[in-house]
Amino acid sequence: MLKTNKKLSARRQTIAAIEHLHKKNYECAITLAGAAEGQVKERGTTHLFRLILRRFSSDEANAFIHWMKHPSGPFNAEIEELEVVTTIIRAIQKYVGAYEETCPQFEAFSEWCIANEYTKKPLTEKAAV
Repeated sequence: MLKTNKKLSARRQTIAAIEHLHKKNYECAITLAGAAEGQVKERGTTHLFRLILRRFSSDEANAFIHWMKHPSGPFNAEIEELEVVTTIIRAIQKYVGAYEETCPQFEAFSEWCIANEYTKKPLTEKAAV
C-alpha cells in the first residue's frame, strides 16, 4: 500500500515525465505530465496553459494529451520534442503556482530548457502577464 495525495502524486508524475522525455518515451512523458497538470488545483491564471489558451483552443492545446487517452483521432502521430517539453512545463508551472514550491528535478529541467533554448528564464519564476 502507498499513501499519497494530489500534491505528491503530481510531483512524482512530473518527475517521471521528465525522465521519460530524456529516454525519448514521448507518449509516457505527455501522459504523465498531462495527468500531473490535471491533478493540481489552479490558483492563478499566469501559468503556461492559460497563456496558451489566449491563442489556441483547449482542444488544440490538449491535442496530444487527448490523443494518448482516447481512441478518437488518427491512428498515427508524430510527436516533436517541443510538444513534450511544453506539456511538462505546463505541469511544473501549475504545480509551482499552486503549492509555491519546487524541487531539484524541476530546477534541473528548467536549466535544461534554458540550455536547449526552450525558454529564457527559469520555469519556476512567475509568468509575466
